[in-house]
Amino acid sequence: MLGSLETWRKVVLWLLVASMWLVVIEPAPYELIFVLAFLLFLPAGGLKVPLVSLPLVFFLVLYNLGGAVGLEGALDDKISVWFTIISYYMAVTGLFFCFLVTSDTNARMEIIRSGYITAGVIGSLIGILTYFDVGGTAAAWAPMGRAQGTFKDPNVFAPFLVPPFVFLAQDILLRRSRRPILAFIAILIIALALFLAFSRGAWVNLVGSGILLVVLTLLLAPSRALRNRVIFLSASGALALAVAGVVALQVPQIRTIFEIRASLSQSYDVGETGRFGSQIASLPRVLTQPGGMNPRHFRYIYGQDPHNVYLNAFASYGWLGGFAFFALVIMTIWAGWRAIRTPTPWQHHAIAIYAPLVAVVLQGVQIDIDHWRHFYLLLGCMWGLFAATIAYEVQQRRGPASAIGQKSYS
Repeated sequence: MLGSLETWRKVVLWLLVASMWLVVIEPAPYELIFVLAFLLFLPAGGLKVPLVSLPLVFFLVLYNLGGAVGLEGALDDKISVWFTIISYYMAVTGLFFCFLVTSDTNARMEIIRSGYITAGVIGSLIGILTYFDVGGTAAAWAPMGRAQGTFKDPNVFAPFLVPPFVFLAQDILLRRSRRPILAFIAILIIALALFLAFSRGAWVNLVGSGILLVVLTLLLAPSRALRNRVIFLSASGALALAVAGVVALQVPQIRTIFEIRASLSQSYDVGETGRFGSQIASLPRVLTQPGGMNPRHFRYIYGQDPHNVYLNAFASYGWLGGFAFFALVIMTIWAGWRAIRTPTPWQHHAIAIYAPLVAVVLQGVQIDIDHWRHFYLLLGCMWGLFAATIAYEVQQRRGPASAIGQKSYS
């Protein structure tokens, strides 16, 4: 027997998320598997479009419509056209995860988390091995002297590792892991790769995500025993990571790069032609051109990308896209907050998605996140969890359903 449709759906969904570690080739396996996953989940019962997810649909459409309008004057520019097409595709993946998670929520979130943790561990191992030039791989796979795995940029690789770190940390805090020793080893592997990427933004992302995870868990924990456990394990984990960092800095190769990267401002940040100078110089143009500068034309004018997703939204997608992206972020933070403060069987999933999602949209102030696969995965899952939560509340008001009546932290 080839297995049921639902079995194949679960397998392909896991493979889709687990393949996210390999992005250096184009199209990446993720893109190819996504097509298969989309086709498998299209039949009845696979994807549901809840009314409460319409803000996500609406703002993503407006955002990309702004890009389409801006593209009108740059149709002969292949880079701009491809940039816009990728934006459309990313929006579709976000909607896919939203509609997917709306039903069979717990089971599908467990698959997504498992696949993402697998991708994080594989990506981290490759990043660590190539950083230390195992098999002479550093020249090709760590050309900047920083771990980047199979990603093109360590500043994208490192933030990609934050969500699986959060998933594992939560599993340990809540005793959800069936193999706690393996979970602990996995979190150390991911933490080392994150450190060796020397991405300041990702370090802040990780700290912010971790603090949010702990604070939200403490606020929503139903018992003092659980709160005490969370406080003890969080303090112990932070201390262990700090000690591990100090030990790692004893390696001259690591210490040298750390001393350079630990500076709050780098040479490419300052000056009229630096990152901050280009951002300031672009503001008059952004404020006086409702149609934007055409998709990805910021780098043609100022010699580099905006390194700020909010500025890029206005520059590449015009006022329509810029305001739509701002509204999407604000609505997502509100929807996520609504989902995490409602006792549901998937409340812990909502917290685990919300923490790194808030951190990454804040990191967007210093980097362009609009084409990050994992950003759209988090975005879609958050809205799917929100939709599932609203449906759960409606069902509870009509009468508790025994099949889904258990609490997350029970």
